[in-house]
Amino acid sequence: MPATRPVRWPAARVRSAAAGLGAAAALLLTGCAAQNGDDDAATIPAPELSSPATASETRPAPGSDADASPSAAQTAQTPGDRQSAEESPTSSAAETPPAETGSAETESAQEPDSGVATEPSWDPESIHVLVNRQNPLDPMDYAPDDLVIPHVRLAGPEAAMSLREEPARALESMFAAAAEDGMILGLTSAYRSFDYQMQIYSARHAEVGTEATDLYMSRPGYSEHQTGLAADVISVANPECILGECFASTPEGQWVAQNAHRFGFIIRYPEGMEHITGYPYEPWHLRYVGTETAAAVHESQLTLEEFWDQPAAPEYDQPEPDPRHLTYLQ
Repeated sequence: MPATRPVRWPAARVRSAAAGLGAAAALLLTGCAAQNGDDDAATIPAPELSSPATASETRPAPGSDADASPSAAQTAQTPGDRQSAEESPTSSAAETPPAETGSAETESAQEPDSGVATEPSWDPESIHVLVNRQNPLDPMDYAPDDLVIPHVRLAGPEAAMSLREEPARALESMFAAAAEDGMILGLTSAYRSFDYQMQIYSARHAEVGTEATDLYMSRPGYSEHQTGLAADVISVANPECILGECFASTPEGQWVAQNAHRFGFIIRYPEGMEHITGYPYEPWHLRYVGTETAAAVHESQLTLEEFWDQPAAPEYDQPEPDPRHLTYLQ
């Protein structure tokens, strides 16, 4: 059957929805960072939605009763699933057939690459842009103009689920191939605007200060999620491991590690490479670089910095964040 096209939202609408989330949601989620040990777990927006509770809303905050909340397997949905889920609140993603996002013959991103990128780009519009603690986006408030919501299971509010069009199509193909192998994946976080990153960074910074915040969270303008090329994925069948290194030990995590490159994605923050990337191991955090470059990076077993012969970026140039980017000081 023909591949399903992604749902297109106007970029301004997506950016406005993501940037407009309240500080209360940010504070709730930043509290999860210390528990889960990752930037991404702390930055999935969790506004009150009319649809059933999302996986990001059910992740327990430190000290909360995890058993009182439904699991990600009960809440991960595709955009098309939401109406039926509202009619039947007891239905679960684990019981729902996988979204039909592509044909069985589709096993890689639908658009060919221009070849292996042997060096990074500094153009934020390029799929080969390098973003790390030494290389912020230029301009720092860059926002893509081709954001779409991929037709995959969503484990979070749609406002946080958009990607640029090319990686969105590639993610659809990857999820479809995984489903054919019995692996049900969910998308839990994707594009985050500069303003929203500023909100959640500021909330965490006000609570624990610079060192603890920088350990797991990107400063505004330095986040890969702002490029629209990064996607955080989860195992729907293993709700006890929403985000964390344990994802790598699930069948879905192992499938992603072995196959993501076929669709243009790499595991951006490999295990034991904090001294180069600046971030702990994040087996769920995928970065789109195109199929040919992803295959070469995967085969090399190098970080993106090493593959592109760039300096390690474990630290920011400035020991403190720009005070203009701390909302509580304004």
